[in-house]
Amino acid sequence: MEISGWDVAAMFAKAVTYAATFGAAGTVFFAIYCGALLRDQQRGLIRRLVGILVAAAAAASILRIMLLAGSMSADMAGMFDSSFAGMILRAGEGRASGVRIAGLALILFALSKNPVFRGPAVAGAIAASTSFAWVGHIHGLAPNTAPSLLLCLHLLCAAFWLGALPPLLIIAAGANQPQIAAAAARFGKLALRVVAVLLAAGASVLLMLIGSAAQFWGSDYGRMMAIKLLAVAILLGIAAWNKLVLTPRLLRGDARAVGLFRRSVLTEIGVGAVILLTTAAFTTFTGPP
Repeated sequence: MEISGWDVAAMFAKAVTYAATFGAAGTVFFAIYCGALLRDQQRGLIRRLVGILVAAAAAASILRIMLLAGSMSADMAGMFDSSFAGMILRAGEGRASGVRIAGLALILFALSKNPVFRGPAVAGAIAASTSFAWVGHIHGLAPNTAPSLLLCLHLLCAAFWLGALPPLLIIAAGANQPQIAAAAARFGKLALRVVAVLLAAGASVLLMLIGSAAQFWGSDYGRMMAIKLLAVAILLGIAAWNKLVLTPRLLRGDARAVGLFRRSVLTEIGVGAVILLTTAAFTTFTGPP
């Protein structure tokens, strides 16, 4: 497997696209089910966060297409060559990027204080987070309708989980223990169901892509996927500790639990970044056996 500098750059651009898109979409979801718990200052911070993430996701999506075009020509001029960009866009990346950009544009409605715009913002969050299912290895399966729907479910759940972490960190920074406890409890209750769907959908798609254990361990794709699964297991362990240990302590008024919760969320963000970077790596460098 020969990897060029262009490939590495495209991988990082894809990882940023994942992170910023899931962050923007998940923040919209979080504002829906935890909005009543937020203070005005926190709402302002979350709106600014959404704006930054939307801009980063759009910019990274465009940059990745330019990097792929540059990879095709192996020089900087290729990044700005419309013929190379056209080939990439017609291959499926254009459809995925178009859906993502449209979804990100709708997410910007979340910047408004008017509740009437929540519907378009949620629709945009759904479109943006599932846009990655419009292109990729899943389309090598025939038929691919069921795998694509399962992948969309997996992506939505990932956005719900990972995108909730920055708003939770904003709340935790406020050091208002009753508010932190209420937000952690509400998120944990919903996340229990969401994580179950995420794991079931992800496992189903993986089984469809890789037929046997021998193919899994005998391929670069399988070994990179194993790294991702290990990181997911670590993330699940942290989430379980939050729900079963930290959240009850917060609800009981344990002051020391606030700092632990803040560090726990930061750790989850770090592990989530590893998951997204690994996902970008095996979807850029390899394919299912």
